[in-house]
Amino acid sequence: MDVPHAFRKTLLTHLPYADGAELGVQDNLRALGLDSMGVVQLLNDLEETFALELPDDVLTDETFDTVGSLWLVVAALAEPGQFVDA
Repeated sequence: MDVPHAFRKTLLTHLPYADGAELGVQDNLRALGLDSMGVVQLLNDLEETFALELPDDVLTDETFDTVGSLWLVVAALAEPGQFVDA
């Protein structure tokens, strides 16, 4: 699974323990410093930055577990071609 740069860049701003490192799809978001307040801020940032609306039924612990689990939800809601890296 490939995670686009724009998504990783947005995600990194909410992960205080990531140290700008390359994020892997299995990386645990909580281990990288994402707490409950961070989830709310990240959710708002993702919705605003990428013009998405994450429905309540996807706002689960599982969604915000790993980089990959969050990306799968965001990718499913994105417009086709929205995350094509240059």
